[in-house]
Amino acid sequence: MTTPRGAIAMALAILIWVPAGSQQKPGVKPAAKLVVLEGTQFDFGKIYRGSVMERTLTLKNAGTDTLVMGNIGVSCGCTGAMVTAERIPPGGTGSVRITFNSKNFTGPVHKTVTLNSNGDSLGYTTIEFTASVIDEIGLNPQSIIVPGAEVNKTSTVMLTVANNGMTPLSLTGFRTQLKGLVLKLPPDPIPPGGTGEIRAEFTPEAPANMLTEGVFVTTNNMRQPEVYLQVYGGVRQAKSP
Repeated sequence: MTTPRGAIAMALAILIWVPAGSQQKPGVKPAAKLVVLEGTQFDFGKIYRGSVMERTLTLKNAGTDTLVMGNIGVSCGCTGAMVTAERIPPGGTGSVRITFNSKNFTGPVHKTVTLNSNGDSLGYTTIEFTASVIDEIGLNPQSIIVPGAEVNKTSTVMLTVANNGMTPLSLTGFRTQLKGLVLKLPPDPIPPGGTGEIRAEFTPEAPANMLTEGVFVTTNNMRQPEVYLQVYGGVRQAKSP
């Protein structure tokens, strides 16, 4: 027969018993922990200008509390990011899809994506990516400069076009609102790795302190169907003979 004192001791033991594996240290609250399984840095490598690249990374909650994802910050409008789940349970996983539009870039690129959450002591986790953007259509110079243009006199500028792509490049035409500007384009396709020449002839009809127009050159390149050339300089009245 159990004595009153024994019954009380047994009741207290039942009340304070906690299943193994669920004990928490006094004063320590459960915490979420965000881990990017593939790492927080990656490289898209060499890509052609105009390409839209995509990478999906796995997000794991390595903590003991629910991981709550907040807003996502990106370093520029060229980058997009979206998570598959706003709440990830302990031990669970989700993902973030990162996209990069290379349309307005040439050369080395470094961008960041910031994941705000309760899974880091700082309140955020930064993902970095790099890329090397290759311009399939290279122009040298990259603009038309006519600093000494005169009314009714023709100024000529020569430009070199490099085909950095994998298929023959054809320059099919041009359009501009700048009166007096004419482009003479290469008559034949430029082979991969080859170069051609553009002859720009500008015969202005009226004086202008500063030229603010440019010219679009159309091509057969699907990623760069048009190439824009800004025209810099001014036009003065021709001197009397």
